[in-house]
Amino acid sequence: MAQKFTSEYPKIDYDYDKINLDRIFENEKLKNYPNNGIQTKEAKKVYGKLKFPSLPKNRTYTMASFVTSIDGKVAYLDDPAGPIVAKSNRLDPQGAEADFWILNLMRANCDAIFAGAVTLQKEPDGTVCIFDEGLEEARIKNGLKAVPWVVICSLDGTDIPFDDKVIKEQEVIFNTSPEGLKYIENNMSKDYFSVGPFNSIEEYNNERLKELFIKNKGKKIPIIATGEGKKTNSEVLLHILKLWGIDKAMVESPSYFHSLLREELLDEATLNYSCVYIGDQAVGLGKGMRPFTSKKHPHTEMLTIHSHSPSFFYFRHKFIYEEESNK
Repeated sequence: MAQKFTSEYPKIDYDYDKINLDRIFENEKLKNYPNNGIQTKEAKKVYGKLKFPSLPKNRTYTMASFVTSIDGKVAYLDDPAGPIVAKSNRLDPQGAEADFWILNLMRANCDAIFAGAVTLQKEPDGTVCIFDEGLEEARIKNGLKAVPWVVICSLDGTDIPFDDKVIKEQEVIFNTSPEGLKYIENNMSKDYFSVGPFNSIEEYNNERLKELFIKNKGKKIPIIATGEGKKTNSEVLLHILKLWGIDKAMVESPSYFHSLLREELLDEATLNYSCVYIGDQAVGLGKGMRPFTSKKHPHTEMLTIHSHSPSFFYFRHKFIYEEESNK
């Protein structure tokens, strides 16, 4: 998998024949999804058709993408970088390439990507971009900028690596709490503007927030403060992002993934299954956070299942919450 550079963002020279996937299941409901995803002829060859449902009118549609081991871990203790769970699958190295390509396919269909501050710490030289040149070009042809916004999530701001490459070189938005806002304002060296803190959508004027964003776009880093104390309010955040033209966003933070599930605000997730076992106290999705109970928890309905080999699978889930499942 050779890496090359076009314009300012790195690209990977994918061998589409080697990462080609078999679609072994497709939900009938996909036929009624009204929105076609951004794709290329190569993407259709590798993955098949990608469609999305009607998007919410008052908030950003949320997606997630992770690769896990067979016991649900997303990182090894000795090497916590996210891609290692896929790359450690020595039975199917090309399956790992397909995993990362799917991440790029989903990124290409989003206006923003949620990245946790801790994730940035673990991957200090990372770049959040579209590594498939064709998918990047398809985004631009569809009126999107080459790279989505990066929304950096931090509850109190203290875990943000302000010298990180992503913050220095890409368009970012900070998502934090009222306490986090104070910390970021005291430690930010770049120009910024802040909105909030807000704890409900009734606390602000929609048009004023739109005007503020347009006025400062490309000039200052936006900081969105929501919630109370050291807690954020994701409903308010997603409403503000929608006002700012962010229709779809992808979650790449394991803790924020769990947080959105608790608030019933995560719409779908692509969970790729690398057939390796990790065990013990390795990090899993939602590790260290309040678990769901047997009486109340989210469910999923499978949209598609793909296979690259008997050792690598790719699942696209639609989340269904208690109220929906009881209808």
